[in-house]
Amino acid sequence: MISLILSSVLTALSMPGFLAGFIVWFALILFLKSLEEKGPLLGALYGFLYFYLFSAISLFWVLPVLTENLPKVFGKFPGWLGFFVFLLMLLLEAIPFAAFGFLYGLMERIIKRNPFKEILFTASLYTLFDFLRGIGEMGFTGGTLSDALYKDIGVLQLVSLIGPYGVTFVIVAVNCWLYIILRKSARPIEKISFNVLSIIFLSYLISLYLPLAKSSDKTIVALQTNTPQKVKYTENPLNLLGQLEPFLRETKDSVVVLPEDVFSFDPRTSIVATELKEFCKENDLDILFGAVSVDSKVYNSVFHVNENGFVDKYSKVKLFPFVEILPYPKIFGVFSFLRGLSYFEPGDEYRPLKVRDYPSLGVQICFESYFSEPSRELVKNGAQVLLVCTNDGWFIFDTALKQHFAKSVVRAVETRRQVIQVSNAGITGMVDPYGRIMKTAEPRKFEKINFELMPRNDLTIYSKTGDLVVWFSLGIVLFILLFPGERTISTRRRIWQ
Repeated sequence: MISLILSSVLTALSMPGFLAGFIVWFALILFLKSLEEKGPLLGALYGFLYFYLFSAISLFWVLPVLTENLPKVFGKFPGWLGFFVFLLMLLLEAIPFAAFGFLYGLMERIIKRNPFKEILFTASLYTLFDFLRGIGEMGFTGGTLSDALYKDIGVLQLVSLIGPYGVTFVIVAVNCWLYIILRKSARPIEKISFNVLSIIFLSYLISLYLPLAKSSDKTIVALQTNTPQKVKYTENPLNLLGQLEPFLRETKDSVVVLPEDVFSFDPRTSIVATELKEFCKENDLDILFGAVSVDSKVYNSVFHVNENGFVDKYSKVKLFPFVEILPYPKIFGVFSFLRGLSYFEPGDEYRPLKVRDYPSLGVQICFESYFSEPSRELVKNGAQVLLVCTNDGWFIFDTALKQHFAKSVVRAVETRRQVIQVSNAGITGMVDPYGRIMKTAEPRKFEKINFELMPRNDLTIYSKTGDLVVWFSLGIVLFILLFPGERTISTRRRIWQ
């Protein structure tokens, strides 16, 4: 059990905002050691506990959102209830890894006869269940192992070929290989250290030879508004716009991008619409900003407004469960108290916005950047630059901001697109198509920052093919389960005994 706890802690410490990403190369060794001779039932318990504890540490920043911020802003439930919601969230995140522990325990003696089979099965099994927790209406990808490498841009280039789950496969495979060294080798610590240092050095060498991305003559102006959540949802619309007015008036002949949810109402039906149109006309501006849009249904949108008024918008397709949409209402209807202002309808398509003679802009809203699908679909539909408009003012810990921005780094590399994230509280910043963080604003300050655009038209292998590694992993797991090798029946009988 101590090995399991240590492994959970080490894995959490490798995540963005904690200690160091390279820890992920050996963090799972003790977890695999803790599963030795446990069998399927105890293996399921250990797999569940490993990921539950890991999630509790790495996602600790969600707790004050549920116990303080949401109750204070919307007043729909007491803070103490948010604590139990947090525990339930961890439960849902960890359940897939109970299945991992069960199948690993079931097949442990069989796969350990052959190191190659052991590495393939273990990496495939972990990758498969990590992928499964990220799909469906309740999908979430916080804690994906590949996130740990967002600063190690050499090895991170693999995501342009095999995607983030492909890198997760590689990470688990390396951990399993080092676990075999720990079991079978003399002086294993020295050998493990040498291999980890070799990977770090190779990643560094690759980073030195990455090409420089070409900038264009086009720039956008990002405004990090840093508006408190309570103010955002209670202030008079003209007062909210008044906070932005000095920055808009001093900006001329530009495209201006603001965060998600600048206004918590449809601005087209407010005096705000006239004021924004006048700003655009006087200073020759095109403005992209987040707000609620109400047509026949309610959407979380980013509007494009210029001197002609509201000319276009992108509506969020992948909505956040419980806050923006109620998943599986017959099962989880009791959790409707977590709803924000209202539930939203998902947008129709991942459609880039065309602004002036600028490169085509693919907009993602808030936690859409946690998933590969929106960015992949946007670039396949013609996006030359990716934008992430988000409202991270809910989070009081910078760890949350860093974990969200790390997703923009991964999205940049997997699509070979520049990603510009514009956040209410931060991190507002720019990532080049190779994952280098080029420029950021200081978090939690009202700041204006200019970004040069680096448009591209090419498609990466991953953008074209998607998560083929998941299908590969599924095939490996099924093949080994169905054709485990010699003495299958007797081995299974001993395991269950």
